[in-house]
Amino acid sequence: MAMPPKAAHVKRVALIMTLYALGLGLLLLFSDQALGDECQQVVKLSPQIRTIALGEADQKGRFADFALPLASLDAFLRAHRVLEEGDNLPELTYVLAGNQQRLMSAAGDTLYARGRVPHDVALGVYRPGESYRDVDGRLLGRELLKVGEAQHLRSDGDIAQLHVLKADQEVRSNDLILPLEYDGARPALQPHPPLNGIRGRIVAVPSGMRFVGRLQMVALDVGTQDGLEPGHILQVNQQGTLIDDPRTQASVQLPATPAGQVMIIKPYQRVSYALVMQTSNVLEVGDWVVTPN
Repeated sequence: MAMPPKAAHVKRVALIMTLYALGLGLLLLFSDQALGDECQQVVKLSPQIRTIALGEADQKGRFADFALPLASLDAFLRAHRVLEEGDNLPELTYVLAGNQQRLMSAAGDTLYARGRVPHDVALGVYRPGESYRDVDGRLLGRELLKVGEAQHLRSDGDIAQLHVLKADQEVRSNDLILPLEYDGARPALQPHPPLNGIRGRIVAVPSGMRFVGRLQMVALDVGTQDGLEPGHILQVNQQGTLIDDPRTQASVQLPATPAGQVMIIKPYQRVSYALVMQTSNVLEVGDWVVTPN
């Protein structure tokens, strides 16, 4: 029996729609698959911070990331300097007294100093601190602590009148007057090991303590004459303990063990200031500093 024309037309339209839907579905399927393949080949990069443990540092100069407190570091370097062996302490310019024979002066006061005072340069007022000595007791240098800044007003012979610009502490008789060390912009320090073999000791802690931890400053008995420069990394070794051999009963010194790392911040000829970057034990005066293994 023949199908009515209208019903046949509807059936053809339905068949066409079905085939269209099937083709569209296959097209979307293959498109998704193709896009998926493309997505699998795309590598999306973004900035990342890579942390390298100190134990992974190699001889190419890769060291652990660190946070350096620049403000605190600059404050330390401005407040501390080393009077080296060639500078004779008794020959340096010193404070005689304040105005009206005052024993102590503050910012805004005038004072009198004896010695040769350079003109037109920034002057610092310093107080002698700790003496730095090596293990044999030989004097390496003298710590100077800055207590203020002054400006030259006039001189009469070897007596100079100074104006105290600022004072972190009271200025006393016998404090030293020296030109300020250059305090320009400090370049960023790139940690790297020294090329030559270094062997020295921690001789002092400027804060006056014997034991030190991370991000504290220490004074070393090695300096520019040993080839050190700012940014050099040194390994801190602690001497092994002394024990008794259970068989021979003789005393045996155990080998030194790594205990941390320091970075040279401000080297002088025979003394250097260094910042403790990492510690595995509490460091102390007398620990060895050597070129990293």
